Amino acid sequence: MTVFLQFLADSARFIYGAVAIVGVYFLYRAFSLRRERRSAIFPLEREVAAARLYRLFGVAFTLLMVLAVVWAAGNLLLPEIETMTPTGTAGPDILVLIDTPTPTSLPPTATPTITPTLKPRPTRKPPPRPKNTPVPTVAPPACPIAGVNITSPGAGQSLTGPVTITGTANIGNFQYYKLEWSSASAPDQWHWFAGAESPVSNGVLGSFDPALVPPGSYNIRLVVVDNTGNFPSPCVVQVTVPGS
Repeated sequence: MTVFLQFLADSARFIYGAVAIVGVYFLYRAFSLRRERRSAIFPLEREVAAARLYRLFGVAFTLLMVLAVVWAAGNLLLPEIETMTPTGTAGPDILVLIDTPTPTSLPPTATPTITPTLKPRPTRKPPPRPKNTPVPTVAPPACPIAGVNITSPGAGQSLTGPVTITGTANIGNFQYYKLEWSSASAPDQWHWFAGAESPVSNGVLGSFDPALVPPGSYNIRLVVVDNTGNFPSPCVVQVTVPGS
């Protein structure tokens, strides 16, 4: 379902253009049939022209429905599906150790004979409880504007496997956005790896596989372009790809 909606969103411009061309043709045919109906002498000719005109209205209504479906797929359904992400994380299991008291023996019964004094048994110390190692927190990058923002990965985060890039790409007169990476040794040489023509608000922007690049320090940036071809300051986050 998502693949079909993405196809409709990507092909929206071509569908709008095709429907516009067909609409102009049908408009021309409607005026032609209207003239034929007015200039017809016999009632049968007028009825035939009217029937053709009604069929044109039916086709025009169908084209309007197609436009509505394409618009809803790119602007309502697809952003809603992309922002749906699973929530809730399983909490860590906590092992609680209970100190079991050491049983003590009952004192011996008094007898006329001398009873030797029993040495006290040493009390066992409970093993130390395991300490939970705190997970280091990663701060998100400082992005210039709210409409061009990366929330994950964080600044200086170490990427050991494929990571999902999340954030917001939504500005006025939005046209498309793109994700690019560059190495610390060549920071001005950017390479595209993901993007889309639909805005995203606090959702998934794309994914980056660190296995495709050698170990080192890298920059990931988000660029959002408007309909005029201009774009505000990109959001850049620095990450690390450790060696094997």
